[in-house]
Amino acid sequence: MLVLIAGISGSLGSRLAVVAKERGLSVRGLGRDSSKLSLELAQSLESFVTSRNYYDIPALDKAVAGVDAIICAYNPTPLLDLDGCLLLLRAAERANVKVFMASSWNNDWTKIKFGDFEHYDAHIAFEQQAAMTSSIKPVYLFTGTFADLLFTPYGPGGFDTSGDVPQMRYWGEGNKKLHSWTAQDDVAAWTIEILINGNGVRQGKGGFFRMRSGVNTIEELALAYEEATGTFVEVKRQGTLGMLAEEIARLRKEKGRARNFEYLPEVVAFLSDQGLFEVPASEIVSLGHVRKPTTLEEHLKIRFGI
Repeated sequence: MLVLIAGISGSLGSRLAVVAKERGLSVRGLGRDSSKLSLELAQSLESFVTSRNYYDIPALDKAVAGVDAIICAYNPTPLLDLDGCLLLLRAAERANVKVFMASSWNNDWTKIKFGDFEHYDAHIAFEQQAAMTSSIKPVYLFTGTFADLLFTPYGPGGFDTSGDVPQMRYWGEGNKKLHSWTAQDDVAAWTIEILINGNGVRQGKGGFFRMRSGVNTIEELALAYEEATGTFVEVKRQGTLGMLAEEIARLRKEKGRARNFEYLPEVVAFLSDQGLFEVPASEIVSLGHVRKPTTLEEHLKIRFGI
């Protein structure tokens, strides 16, 4: 199988390429600069197609020609999540490629609607447009939060180190809600497994697949951080969900959609603290036979060099 990885020089893209090679696949890369790849990876590729930008149509057509599958691993920005992925999808249609893994790898946005979370609107719009207009049925992968974002302002609890004591916050009964998260190495291994053996994937049937390394409440995350680093983390209730909804409405009016990243933590908290991103264990694809899930303790040891 020859697979094209668009965005191969990115953090996830390069991992996907390495795993794909290990699994015996032939890999073609698409990106702006091949020098960003390790020498070993660059030399192992079937080829590398240089693209000037996401709308470089000749480069897209060259990249998709003759491949069996496409993985869109562009960096997660609105332009690439929607415009870039759609242009790549249209190139795949012209080349009669039937297996297309869309850029997703995030929380399960099938349980929210367009407008609930600006950062996911591009993904929701792409899925809708593909379903209405494309002969291709894309594959979507939900991972929860990338482990790299745990213990940052953009992860569960909006980890805040600006005060004397690190703090994680919640509204309503958000301290009891479960947050799925996945290490990037796990994501890469499991994505390639789904590409090869996922139900209906190689037959072009597409679908939604859910995976995770772990699932924790913010109280569990705070305790794990303290045990790993020796630093106490305060888990603090900020108010009711109604109060948070009012604050988000104010921020949206004040900052506008173009500055949505500035109130992203509040929106994530509002959706998470309602349990809208919770995924039942029954919906998680069993992939431990391919790669054992990274534990929270293992991630913390690697993350903080413990």
